[in-house]
Amino acid sequence: MRAALLSALLLVVAPRLGLAEEVEEVEVKQVSRGPASWWGEAHPRLDRAVNLSLAQTTRRLSLQLTVDHRTNQPLGENTWHDYFGFDAGGLKIGLGLRFGILDWLDVGVYRLNSATERFDVYQFDVKAHLLRSERHHLDLGVRAGVTWFSQEDAEDAAGFLAALLINRTFFSRLTVGTGVLFHSDSTNGVKSSLDTSWSLAVQALVDVRILSFLSWNLEAAFNVAGYGTRGKRDASGAELTSYPVLSSSVRFITNRHTFALVLSNNPYTSADGVVANTERALDKLIVGFTITREWNF
Repeated sequence: MRAALLSALLLVVAPRLGLAEEVEEVEVKQVSRGPASWWGEAHPRLDRAVNLSLAQTTRRLSLQLTVDHRTNQPLGENTWHDYFGFDAGGLKIGLGLRFGILDWLDVGVYRLNSATERFDVYQFDVKAHLLRSERHHLDLGVRAGVTWFSQEDAEDAAGFLAALLINRTFFSRLTVGTGVLFHSDSTNGVKSSLDTSWSLAVQALVDVRILSFLSWNLEAAFNVAGYGTRGKRDASGAELTSYPVLSSSVRFITNRHTFALVLSNNPYTSADGVVANTERALDKLIVGFTITREWNF
């Protein structure tokens, strides 16, 4: 009753005191709250779907930490005893940092450990967000960098990466994207030093924001030139089939944090490991997770 009387009094008195404009501003602000706030300052600005990059960069003067874990043993092989593969060995662990220099430019460093390979991967790159969908109807970014393959008992190697990235967000809920990826010294589970070193792939991705705290991601990288597993044989001599790298995740989003549960047919998370296709079919899926944390300065 008191609230109703106060509201009626405000409607009568406000025009005489010149408060009508202020009341209208408050109402506009309330109406503006909605799905767009899902991408607000409290939520981290992610620069990738699962493993594949988006055109967006990290916020200006923000630091983002990424922790990746991927198993090597496929699901269904002694799953319970080996805790879904996490206790089976060959675990790939990635640690990355990205820093936003400007609102459209960031730099990153990423390390992926050796597991079944003899080398650790150190990746250094820069990404620029050149076009924005608010003005140009799509987001376009370019990414370039170098990869250092560190080996304990052999000579180190190096390569370079480049990517053209395109994506668009619809209704603040659905992001779709594509792009072209290149690496001069690609990696996968069966590649040898005698194989063609470089690989070129086309990417595709979908990110669906289901709720303010929940999203679902699906991505694929299709090798189109260079090395891509074709013609390789396994230890028994049987010819291997080349499959695109497929990954999907369910991501939980909180203030400055995300946690994603991942299913994939590829344990590699660095740029050299997603351009060369994989010998693993969809009945050889592995699991993993990704954690991100963002700090703003």
